Amino acid sequence: MAIFRKIHTSFWSDTFIQDLDNDQRLFYLYLLTNERTKQCGIYEISKKQMAFDLGYSIDRVSKLLKYFINTGKVLYNETTKEIAIKNWVKYNNSTSPKVLSCIKSELDDVKDRVLIEYIKGIHTPSQQEEEQEKEEEEEQDQELVLVRDEIFDQVWKAYSQVSTRQPGSKKDAAAKFGKLKKAELEKIREHLPLFLKNHIAAQKTDYLPNFTTYLNQRRYEDEKLPYADGQNELDNWTL
Repeated sequence: MAIFRKIHTSFWSDTFIQDLDNDQRLFYLYLLTNERTKQCGIYEISKKQMAFDLGYSIDRVSKLLKYFINTGKVLYNETTKEIAIKNWVKYNNSTSPKVLSCIKSELDDVKDRVLIEYIKGIHTPSQQEEEQEKEEEEEQDQELVLVRDEIFDQVWKAYSQVSTRQPGSKKDAAAKFGKLKKAELEKIREHLPLFLKNHIAAQKTDYLPNFTTYLNQRRYEDEKLPYADGQNELDNWTL
């Protein structure tokens, strides 16, 4: 499993983070992202190791750690050298079965069981947060529909004008187009003008597939244009 840690962009606008000095910000970010972190939010690390990684003295690390313990952001067991991050679930939540299985396995290895109770259910989204998230998703969906409709009108018109054959059913093409993701739409907007230009230059417009076939066969992901000689992957579709 690849090891990486997510940090929300809102991390830097959090009022708690904004009130920290530079040392405190670096230390807290280190606790969230260092290579000893685990998916469950509890991991073993000594003060000596923290000091070595950050280039701090152990006394400095102790003071920083005490600050975050007092502010309720972490819990540290001096004996087992285990630390629990209060907001870990908030920044690294996942519903992946593989991740959940990994978390269960990691929790079984935790020595101080109190730390497990500390992080359990720490971040339960409020109704207001859930409603806000739902509104943002709906806005994004509406925006995507508008973008999709705009792009479809453009590409359908271009395809119909160039093709010397019937471009196919506009209804079928629109239905297929309506299922495409934003990244796929951007690929089509970049690829299609070059695809059509290539057929025109080669005088092969009667070989254009109908537009639904173009979509079903994902022609917009082709690495090479069909009638351009001497192409390679790095020629930027030059004709």
